[in-house]
Amino acid sequence: MSEYEMMQWAGLAAGAGVVGAGIYGLVRFFRKLDAIWPDTAAKYGLSFEKKHEGSALGNSTEVLSLRGPTLEVLSMREQLGNRRRTSTVVTAKGATPGGTLLEVSRNRPKAAFHLVTTGDAKFDNLRFVLSESKDRAKALLTPPVREALLRCRQWELRIACDGSQVMVSFGDLVTDHAALSGPIDVALAVARGAT
Repeated sequence: MSEYEMMQWAGLAAGAGVVGAGIYGLVRFFRKLDAIWPDTAAKYGLSFEKKHEGSALGNSTEVLSLRGPTLEVLSMREQLGNRRRTSTVVTAKGATPGGTLLEVSRNRPKAAFHLVTTGDAKFDNLRFVLSESKDRAKALLTPPVREALLRCRQWELRIACDGSQVMVSFGDLVTDHAALSGPIDVALAVARGAT
């Protein structure tokens, strides 16, 4: 075997090693993703359920849910053609002021008309809350809620209170435990603070 042929075989072996390492990494990543929901269910004492409709090559919908007596998490991932859409809603029971909606972001809004400030400089510099009901929003943003929002990794959240429950929604894909437990902790803090 010539030196050139040996170099070709070495190149093929190195390429196979890279492909094998890539496949191994992907398998580990997807196993880690699959463990997020059952592990979070165990942490909060909830039941876990996963449903999948459609095919891997066509349109498909996957619904992941965590359920308990006072807390529910529902996440839907849809693939429609080449478009993907993800949404997650965390619902916690609690007597809250009805008709209160808060848009929470890490981006400073262009217009400050609906901007809610809490007087907590650390919070007000890192999270920007918009609401048409400023007084009700300030009442909801208790110190435990502000702490939970600061720990939450989502860039944007929507918090809605309808009088009997709190709904925290976001569109980010859940890729680790913190991305799922953060919004759960926010919903629980709002529900506890409102009761």
